[in-house]
Amino acid sequence: VDLRGTLAIVAAVPGLFALIGFSTINNFLGGVYMALLDAYGLSLMSVQAWGLLWGVLSCGFLVGGVVIARRGLGANPLRSLLVANVVLWVIATTFTLNGAIVVLAVGMFLYLAVIPFIEASEQTVLQKVVPYERQGRVFGFAQSVEQAASPLTAFLISPLAQFVAIPFMTTGAGVDLIGGWFGTGLDRGIALVFVLTGVVGLVVTLLAFRTPQYRALSARYLESELVADPGLVGHGGELAVEVGGEGPGGRPTTSGG
Repeated sequence: VDLRGTLAIVAAVPGLFALIGFSTINNFLGGVYMALLDAYGLSLMSVQAWGLLWGVLSCGFLVGGVVIARRGLGANPLRSLLVANVVLWVIATTFTLNGAIVVLAVGMFLYLAVIPFIEASEQTVLQKVVPYERQGRVFGFAQSVEQAASPLTAFLISPLAQFVAIPFMTTGAGVDLIGGWFGTGLDRGIALVFVLTGVVGLVVTLLAFRTPQYRALSARYLESELVADPGLVGHGGELAVEVGGEGPGGRPTTSGG
């Protein structure tokens, strides 16, 4: 495996390491839900009802895919990726706040519907900024790094929930501190982990909008779009305004969002 060559390819694209790192962090945080969501759901309903609910809510993936097929991802998929992550983490922060099954179900459906936007946006950016003959190695590297994060979190978060969060909301200080409005018990301990994870994800995403890596990769994507489709040259100003204007020599630059 030519790992050194793959790293050189990734490093040659400004902001690409940051994109892979950002997606890895998202998957790392997403592992919290992968590990604890079943335990949370089963504390509220029977296993039969939980399985049926998942079967219905999984249609959210299809809904998200249909919307993408009809509407696309916009002029700057990288910005679409970050906006979708903002929506996802807002949902993740709020869908277990009050313990209502209806709120949980709606939140899960919207969460699943947003995921295709994130995945499609990342793949669109990678396919545009990485040379075709090198895409296989870069895609493989990105997937191997990003997908390794969720199982790691699942391994780490379970004991933290069992020995810290759940006791905090059952017999610990959390009962008096926030139990009056947040609720108490095993399910509220898990919900607290979800809320805190969502807040961290939201902060990370909002900070990503302000990074130079975001601006550099956005500019690289738009340049690649104009090169791949000369017919867009007539709309170059429009695209540039969307991302932040034009830099020296007419090259598109980006704003921080």
